Amino acid sequence: MESSLIRILPACLTAPLPAGWDASNAEFVIEVMPEVEQAQAIILALPTTEPDILLLDADAPGVDIFAIAAQALEARPTLAVVLVSAENSPDNLRRAMLAGAEEYLIKPLEATALRESILGIAGHQTLRVIERDAEEETTAENARGLVVGVVSGKGGLGKTTLAVNLASVVASAPGKTAGVIGLESGDGSILLNMQPKLGLFDLAGDDDRREEGGYAIDWMKQFATNHKMGLSYWQWSGFATPSDAGVPDDFVPALFDTCRRAQSVTFIDFPILSGEEASAVLPLLDVILVITSSSDLLAMRSTKTFIDLIPEELAPRVRVIINRSDPSDMISRDDFEAALEFKIAAVLPNEPSIAAQAINMGSPFVLTQASSELATTVKQLAQVLFRLPMGAENPKPRKRFMLF
Repeated sequence: MESSLIRILPACLTAPLPAGWDASNAEFVIEVMPEVEQAQAIILALPTTEPDILLLDADAPGVDIFAIAAQALEARPTLAVVLVSAENSPDNLRRAMLAGAEEYLIKPLEATALRESILGIAGHQTLRVIERDAEEETTAENARGLVVGVVSGKGGLGKTTLAVNLASVVASAPGKTAGVIGLESGDGSILLNMQPKLGLFDLAGDDDRREEGGYAIDWMKQFATNHKMGLSYWQWSGFATPSDAGVPDDFVPALFDTCRRAQSVTFIDFPILSGEEASAVLPLLDVILVITSSSDLLAMRSTKTFIDLIPEELAPRVRVIINRSDPSDMISRDDFEAALEFKIAAVLPNEPSIAAQAINMGSPFVLTQASSELATTVKQLAQVLFRLPMGAENPKPRKRFMLF
């Protein structure tokens, strides 16, 4: 049986939502994305979450939610915005209308009222169609870990630094595990202040530990170096003598399958890939993060060349991220997208002192400079990409997947 999928992105909520507001019915399946807490990250989250409805709390302190609603609708014209507020003033109603909101609901909300509002909006939107009979299969697939390739068209764009910090965010999330596989220079071990003694090359020739779905997990983990936060790091080569047998042809697929069973998200830090290498390895990945820069034409051209290598059927897995973005950059985001003929998923601010200090300390900046704009943006990116639960250390009230 086919149903329509309604994807909802809550943002800046100030109180829990009533229980049962997101219950699906025979016609519609309601999918609630992780809440975006930072107002400045709402627009960033739209390309990666692709919501049908943005649920905004107009009572969020110190934020012009009406302006954000208008910006969101400009960035994603197919979006519908639902505003909620405890204030039933004519001025707020007028501002909601001018912003383009579909609904302005007054707190305290009842589950039935909120659900009917959402279903009413869904009734006149073009939504994704899903096969309800395949829901159990989809849930099982989502329970597997993800293998995320971190790539770039040229070196020096901060690819390894971003891979390590994204992995650190995932590893720090409740109920999540993460790892990094450094296939390039091993700089990831420096960023984590590690000295790996073994490498994946030492694992590659050991067929005795092969099993269905890759390698034995406990065996593979013996080749990792573990960070105190719980992050596992694998380097291609360590200090051990490489096996004379070399690397089996099916080693990489077996390795990635093992990673999916072993942890929530595994980040693969790739070297610069040739066309032949890209065509062989990219289909094996669940998510492809393409790191680029808007500060020079060479980065844009190399990124365009790389994206052109990606088969069309893999395009939904690709997320292009502009790293080290600065207002003085010569290429605007719109021009960059036009040149690439590909949407930009995220823009990370340029804070070289934050990154440099973290490198010198041998610890990810999302841990050592957690309140910086760069760390906040990377944490938000990880949250929307991998649907992370909120951290228990957050002193604010739990607001996720709930409203009032």
